[in-house]
Amino acid sequence: MKKLLVTVQVELDIPDTWALVEHPDEVQAIKLADGRFMYMSFLPMFTTDANEGAEWSSECSDEFTETLLDMVADEEVLMKFETD
Repeated sequence: MKKLLVTVQVELDIPDTWALVEHPDEVQAIKLADGRFMYMSFLPMFTTDANEGAEWSSECSDEFTETLLDMVADEEVLMKFETD
């Protein structure tokens, strides 16, 4: 079996009301103004079209999702604010 390493970096302009918190699930999360928590992680996208301009979707079967999640050996998501 091979290992696939995926590094995801996303830059977002977010409202000042959002805050980084340590969620009780032992993950760093973003607390939204309405009280919800959002965890940022990768989202696989799929298409059957091998051509440029293909339409991609995150929809897949629950079975495949579980299989993919079982493949994750380790995950680390680090979030921080960067100021100018």
